[in-house]
Amino acid sequence: MDELIKRIADLKQKMEQTLSPLSTEIDAIISSHERSIPRIESLLDILLDFGQLGVGKTEFERLNQYYAKINPAFAQEYTKLYYENNGEQ
Repeated sequence: MDELIKRIADLKQKMEQTLSPLSTEIDAIISSHERSIPRIESLLDILLDFGQLGVGKTEFERLNQYYAKINPAFAQEYTKLYYENNGEQ
């Protein structure tokens, strides 16, 4: 059990270290008004995974709000998935 807890803590630390480059990429997408759905959805998928360990909620919400301007229905589904996966309302 202790080994599992240690591995989860290590994983969370790696996610937190990855967050800065992801945030920079999100900034670039938003500032350039990029509309690449595969790129945006790929980042949202990563952030969905991160959210399960309590990492990246702000980045997820920021990118998904931007995505809602491109594809409101899918952005709504991402929001629903995020909160279902993380036990939030």
